[in-house]
Order: sequence, then structure tokens, then C-alpha cells
Amino acid sequence: MNTQNQIKRRLSTATGIEYIKHLLNGNAVAHRTDLAKQVCSNFNFHDAKGDLQTSGCLKALRELEASGHFALPEAQRKVSGVKSPRRLTESVPLPVAVPDEVNAIAALELVPVQDTEQMRIWNELMLTEHYLEAATLVGRQMRYLIRSEHGWLGGIGFAAPALQLSARDQWIGWDKETRQAQLHTIVGMSRFLIRPSVDCKNLASKVLGMSMATIADDFQQQYGYRPLLVESFVDTERYSGTCYRAANWMAIGRTKGRGRQDRYSESPLSEKTIYVYVLETQFREQLGLSANAGLGALGVADGLDGRQWAEHEFGGAPLGDKRLSKRLVTVADAKAENPGRAFSGVAKGDWAATKAYYRMIDQPEGSAVTLENILQPHRERTARRMLGQKTVLCLQDGSDLTYTNLDKCSGLGELKANQTGAKTRGLNLHSTFAVAPNGLPLGVLKAQCIAPEPRSPYDKRRSSAIPIEEKKTFVWIEHYRDLVDVAATMPQTRLVNVC
Repeated sequence: MNTQNQIKRRLSTATGIEYIKHLLNGNAVAHRTDLAKQVCSNFNFHDAKGDLQTSGCLKALRELEASGHFALPEAQRKVSGVKSPRRLTESVPLPVAVPDEVNAIAALELVPVQDTEQMRIWNELMLTEHYLEAATLVGRQMRYLIRSEHGWLGGIGFAAPALQLSARDQWIGWDKETRQAQLHTIVGMSRFLIRPSVDCKNLASKVLGMSMATIADDFQQQYGYRPLLVESFVDTERYSGTCYRAANWMAIGRTKGRGRQDRYSESPLSEKTIYVYVLETQFREQLGLSANAGLGALGVADGLDGRQWAEHEFGGAPLGDKRLSKRLVTVADAKAENPGRAFSGVAKGDWAATKAYYRMIDQPEGSAVTLENILQPHRERTARRMLGQKTVLCLQDGSDLTYTNLDKCSGLGELKANQTGAKTRGLNLHSTFAVAPNGLPLGVLKAQCIAPEPRSPYDKRRSSAIPIEEKKTFVWIEHYRDLVDVAATMPQTRLVNVC
């Protein structure tokens, strides 16, 4: 099977251009489609089922024409008019006596849409009961109806994935060329409907699981190859996405509110949460990517040996200047040699290195050089190491950092008095530390430095009247909420919050 960029690459050669010009100049083609078919036959452009890749060839020919290599025949004009989906003449009957629990539903099954009558039912359901009120799919398509002895319960539709998706592409770890070549290995779940009249606990997650168990086999039977991933989008203004998480889908980011037709980046659509389901666990290797690519699972020690560990754990930190990011990697590498010493001692008299270090940390208020940004790449690597575990202990705790003797240091808070009653100045460091069940550390998932402020003497509120967000203990809840978000990205890993 030749992917789109491979077709264009082969046709862009001198031999390819010459052959196409020969066909055009010899009047050997009746129209563009005829030209594409002859080119496909000559260059052996066939898909996984052995059919000519006419559409991919046509796209490559149009791009080569735009580059000035030749002029194609005039495009055939399509007959004007709006094509309407085939529908029923009346509404789909409502299901009867659907149980409250999914396990009690009689004869629940997914029915592949294969004939005209099934297509009419599927279209009618989507047009009248799906909130998008549309039944049109693009690209390679698979449709299913959800059937039971109680009646039709809904439907699912699969089609082409998003052409570009920043969060998804970053998670996979592929570049533009690989994405263009391998995008067909992703299937998009474009429609998912449980009929509004159906109120059955766990039905949605059950149906999602059933569809993932059959989609790869059905896709191979119809199109000749097995997809590696399935993607879907959840409008969180309408739905929480609970059924996806229950069916072991992973939330990997959010869209930017753009669609296929948003050529001017106006973002007219609502932002949605991106969910993916992995059909082949070694999909990155099958895409020709390294095990270190993207945001997939890592072993406990992956990337920590040798001189590249600092680059892996801190490289690319968003500090507002690439030079600062590079300096952070250098500092981390040097500090690892003597973690108990200040950097001036680590530098061993290298005044230039010491000065560069202080330039990195001496930033104005509002600078991008923050604890959160410094830890961001390490947090991503920690999450990937967590993905490789069945269970992870997430340890929360606070530590007081005392800086009482630093008279000129601003921004410090007032810590608890010690045993003698003397007050000290400093910061409270609250962190979540991820650890494997056998005790091996996976990394710091989240850390915050807080300058405690004493309660105003004018604040006469009772403790019970103070909102939890204003209390010092709220930091524990913040870290727990962060763990809930992280857990949504790794449904097959159990996170245990220890605090």
C-alpha cells in the first residue's frame, strides 16, 4: 500500500513527470480520473486490497500541477444540488422496557450496517436524535447499529481521523512526514449515539468496549489492513467522558476548536477533549518510531543512563528562551554530580558557569522561569514511567524550607514556630512523588512552593466559615485533583493517593 507522500514522491521524479507529460501530450487520457488510473497501473499504486489508489493519485497530480510541472485536463463539473442521506419515512420506533442495568439487556449486539434498510435506520437515528443532527462521514467508513430484543438502542460511526491534531500528534510523537504517510492507521469515531430515551447504567461503556473488540477485524475485512489507534472527541460542555474512561480510553489533550474546513483559523467549534484507544500496544514501533517517541510508556530506567538523562528530564522546558532551557539541562547535569552542594561549589571555580546559573534563576516577577515550567518535561517523563506500571503509589507530603538567615531575600512566608517558640521564615514545599509498589522512584509529578501568610487579625470568621480554597490545607486537594486528571490519561494504571 503506497501512502500519499510516497505516491507524490515517486511521481515527482524526472521519470514520473516525463511519463505523465507523455500521456497528456499524446491525448491518451479522456479526463483526470482516467489519467490517475493509468498512472496507478503503471506505477503499481494499489491499496491493501489491491484496488487502484485513484484518489491519492489525483491529489498528488493536483499538487504537481500547482507546482508548475504540467497542466491537467479540465476538471469534470459535478451535478449541482445537495445530496441527501437516505432516510426512513417515519421515526425509528422507541425501544421498549430497557432494563436499568446493561447486563440485563436481552440479546445486546452490534450490527454492521450492510444494506439499504440498515443505512436508512442509522441515518434516521443520527439526523433526529444525535445532537450534531448530521449523518455524513468522510473517508473510509464503518457504521454499526446497537440492537437488542428491546429495540434499536443507538448507533456508532467510524470515519477518517483529524488531518492535524496538535495534542494527538505530540502524544504519538511523529513528525509531519510520518503523519502524512501513516494517518490512515488511525480511525476516527465520528458518531456515537445512545438514544435519549434509553436510561441504562454502563450501556455506553459496554458498547464502546464491544466496538473496540471488533473494529480492527471488520476494518481489515473491508479495507485490507488493521488500524492501530481509534480517536474520538468529547464535548465536555455536554458530556463528562466517564464512559470512555470506563472503557479504557485515554484522554490525551484538547482540540483547538477547529474543523476540517477552518482554513482561516477562526476556531468556530467548541473545544473538545481528545480520547484515544490503542488497538496495537506496539503501535509506535509499527509506525517506525523509536520507543522513546511521543508520550508512551517508559521503563523505570529508560533514558536515565549515560549523559543524556538531563536532556531527557529537563530538555525543552518552556522557560521563555531556548538558551535558558539549555542552561537548565547543563545545570541539572552538573548538580547531579554533587547534589548536596550549592551550584557555586559544583562549578569548582568556573565563574562564567556560576554567573550563567544566577542569570537563569534571577528572573523578574511574571517570568516563565517557574518551578512548574522547570518540572514540566520531568513531569511528562514521570507520567510515562507511571504508564508502564500496573499500580503507582502517589505520595503527598509537605516540607518546610527554612531561610531565616537570608535577610535580603524577599517573598518568604512565616513558618510555624519551633519548639522554643521562635518564628522562622521560608517556604512550604508540597509535592506528589510517584513510586512503584516495589519502592523504585518514578519521579516528581507535581511540586509547589508556597509562602505561608499569617491570618489577618481583622479576620474574625470561624474556621468553618472560611472557604476551603482559602485554607492552607487546600493544597492537598489541589494535588488530589491533579491525580484525578492524570488518572484519566492512564486508565490501565491504578493510582493510589497516599497522604
